[in-house]
Amino acid sequence: MQGNQNLQVRLLAKTLTTVVPFLLLAAPLWAQGAGARRPPGFLEIWLLPRVWVGAIFCLIGLVLLMRSSVTRNLRLAMLVVIFFVFGIVSILPLGQFARGMSVHPSPICTMTRPFQFMNAGRAVPVVFISIAVSVALLTIVGNKLFCGWACPIGAIQEAFHRIPVSKRLKVKLPFWITNSIRVILFVVFLVVVFSLGTSIYDYFNPFHFFHWSFELLPVAALLVALVAGVFIFRPFCYLVCPLGLFTWVLEHLSLVRVKVKKDACTECNVCIKKSPCPAVPAILEGRRSRPDCHACGRCIEVCPEDALHFRV
Repeated sequence: MQGNQNLQVRLLAKTLTTVVPFLLLAAPLWAQGAGARRPPGFLEIWLLPRVWVGAIFCLIGLVLLMRSSVTRNLRLAMLVVIFFVFGIVSILPLGQFARGMSVHPSPICTMTRPFQFMNAGRAVPVVFISIAVSVALLTIVGNKLFCGWACPIGAIQEAFHRIPVSKRLKVKLPFWITNSIRVILFVVFLVVVFSLGTSIYDYFNPFHFFHWSFELLPVAALLVALVAGVFIFRPFCYLVCPLGLFTWVLEHLSLVRVKVKKDACTECNVCIKKSPCPAVPAILEGRRSRPDCHACGRCIEVCPEDALHFRV
């Protein structure tokens, strides 16, 4: 047990020493700032700190998962770091670097604002397209890496799900229900945006909390997501988030994902019982289409037969 704890500490230390130097080296460069300049191009947007730092976190997650090194404690530590880096760094006195870490456009706006521009007869700004493509590429490389390893709202929900309450209060909603709600919301959004020009998601977008203006609707949306997250695993992700819907579709193209070794699996169902994720039964059955897997690594960690792996 002591050896496992020491290994977890070393892995966490390696993870943080990978990320922190990048932030420390980049911050002074970006903090120098710059005067007004032309809007960045498609690839230039990938030089924004939030994009390349997010890619680094996703790469770290990919490596840890493929090495089966994600433990419960390490995952919790990473969730805290993810929330801090992608939710709080933007308000620190780091000049241009902090502004480049701003959650703007937010994951929800990345999916919804383009339709509003189209409805208004305007060209979609390249920033929305570029960020959507970067998220898509990360999702295709490794199963839902962006949502699982770079999203602050997803991270804080997953962390809140660790709050100890009676197991009877922990609920796994059927995926056909959660996904139906998520799809219906998006369809309603499309109808409303092309008829009224407004986005229904603006009324319950917790990412707007990271504007740090403490407006009522974003604060309420975040509080609801966190309270619900104590009892339901990542409720906003499964029930509402349009980017979650987008990345769920792309999961079917992911090159690396959780897979089961049938010859090693004894069908003990420990992974189902101990994992909060609703995707595990579908993974064991080998179904190509399955609920969102947020690459948390819990099912891999708890498998007593080492039958689950994050691999091609």
